[in-house]
Amino acid sequence: MIKNFEKNILVDDLLQRIGEKLQISKTQRKLAEERYEAVGTWLSKDGDLFDGSEINIYPQGSLSIGTTVKPLSKQEYDLDLVCEVDEPHEGKDPIDLLNTIEQRLRDNEIYKDKVERKNRCIRLNYANEFHMDILPAHPANPRPDTCVKVPDRKAEDWKDSNPKGYTAWLNDRSIIVKQSFEVRADIEPLPNDETVERKAPLKRAVQLIKRYRDIYFEKESDSAPISIVLTTLAGQVYEGQVSVNETITHVLNQIQVLVSKSDTRLVVLNPSNDKEDLSERWDGKPELYQKFVKFIRDFKENWGELEELQGLSEIAEKLKQMFGENVTNQAFKEQAAHIGKSRNNKGLAVIGSGLLVAATTEKAVAMERNTFYGEKKDSI
Repeated sequence: MIKNFEKNILVDDLLQRIGEKLQISKTQRKLAEERYEAVGTWLSKDGDLFDGSEINIYPQGSLSIGTTVKPLSKQEYDLDLVCEVDEPHEGKDPIDLLNTIEQRLRDNEIYKDKVERKNRCIRLNYANEFHMDILPAHPANPRPDTCVKVPDRKAEDWKDSNPKGYTAWLNDRSIIVKQSFEVRADIEPLPNDETVERKAPLKRAVQLIKRYRDIYFEKESDSAPISIVLTTLAGQVYEGQVSVNETITHVLNQIQVLVSKSDTRLVVLNPSNDKEDLSERWDGKPELYQKFVKFIRDFKENWGELEELQGLSEIAEKLKQMFGENVTNQAFKEQAAHIGKSRNNKGLAVIGSGLLVAATTEKAVAMERNTFYGEKKDSI
């Protein structure tokens, strides 16, 4: 039987590795950056598009905050960007803004056959790669406020949002030093990807929560709670836990407390703009909210069962059920190879992110020798 301390470290290392496997690959990221910059250039280089007004292009969503999750089956990654036109929104028809951006994209030979009209954005579909959602926006307030107004076709009105503010908020909640963008023209580059060693527990936990959500709702994806609601709830209840395991445990416990205290549905507001109700999708659809409540309850129950397991095979099977067989197998294989290599050197240690490293690594805490992989030795 594994000592609880050692088991928790090893499981947390596995969670970090599983999360790393769920991230967009370097090849996909490079392609996404190329597509992102090309679209941004096309939208911003036409000086007559908005009578010479400044156009700012910047990323939003999971790629912006470092919580991308590999889609299941034949689904595609989505890359979200904002096209903010520095003009007042007052007195303007929000649908005109959507139509203008759409027409500008259709004027391009590369994009015209990829365009799909959505409720609040224009989507470009890159077959077998990913899709890119372009959200048009106007500033809601004078600078330097980052709140924006975005068009909504169904409502035929403007809606409040703040993509930049949300990214800053999540990064702050993750206790990560924000990195400044290197501005090139009017297009801000995507934030540098984070290595597995640097991924903050909150961000890694969000990835895994989203992955479990995808598997849980695989047969009814339209009923799944949207990512920004899960991310916001996790960020709001996070209290600086230093491991992914502890973070998920705490987040699930606290969300269930919030649910139990509410006589009606939870209202999840954008922390950077409280005029935006991120959970408005539940209005008039109580069945979706109840499925969310059940999802949290079942996730918490499964997570509790995982924490009680001691044997490697049982832990592996549980992780496969929750996060997928392929990524879990890859993570176990990678960890086993890492441990085997370290046994021949100077042993293993753990760093604050929960990742196992060589014992000589700076800021690492040495681990006791154990038998997690079935070898009764004096060292690992």
